[in-house]
Amino acid sequence: MNYIIYDLELNSKPFKSNLPNEIIEIGAVKLDSNLNVVDTFQAFIKPKYFKKLFPVVKRKTNITQEDVNNAENFKDIISKFRSWIGENYILISWGHDDVHHLLMSCKSHKLATSWLKKNIDLQKQVSSIYEVPAGQRYSLENALNVLEIAVEENLHRALADARYTTMIFQKTFCKIDLSVFSSIELKKKPKQKHKPAKKVALELNPSDK
Repeated sequence: MNYIIYDLELNSKPFKSNLPNEIIEIGAVKLDSNLNVVDTFQAFIKPKYFKKLFPVVKRKTNITQEDVNNAENFKDIISKFRSWIGENYILISWGHDDVHHLLMSCKSHKLATSWLKKNIDLQKQVSSIYEVPAGQRYSLENALNVLEIAVEENLHRALADARYTTMIFQKTFCKIDLSVFSSIELKKKPKQKHKPAKKVALELNPSDK
């Protein structure tokens, strides 16, 4: 059994749109059953819908336009990522958002999603272990501080965040429930039931008759 601890960076839109926030970087660490680091994975992804990186994304991540311009598309990178993951694995993410974005992107590119079924939300479990109030979650940075893990690389880059998430996983492994997986089903919007229009009696003025 291998543990795949991964993180994503997105070209997050500063406005509302029906188009998904596109994944522009994947970083991951592979651990063996003894929690030893076996390998790492990092790749940029060329956006399909919004070719230009939004300024806030460039400032936050330091990913450059050239990085994504020279990258392969989502389908090619996911194919390589899945080959790198292998057969016997559990996915580990910090929060539910990353697996949700992978699901959305795979669906929009008409790719299989069954490989995402075994995903553990480490943020949720660690927050519960340390009795964070209901409805709240530790940020990655807060969890690192609580667990006294030194931050030596800048956050908000996929491989760096995956490495830090790996350290948290290794430190809390004995308390993690490895049987609790994230739900990856998309919620279907309920069909709106249109109420029949009320019949309104029209009163005619004498002049209208």
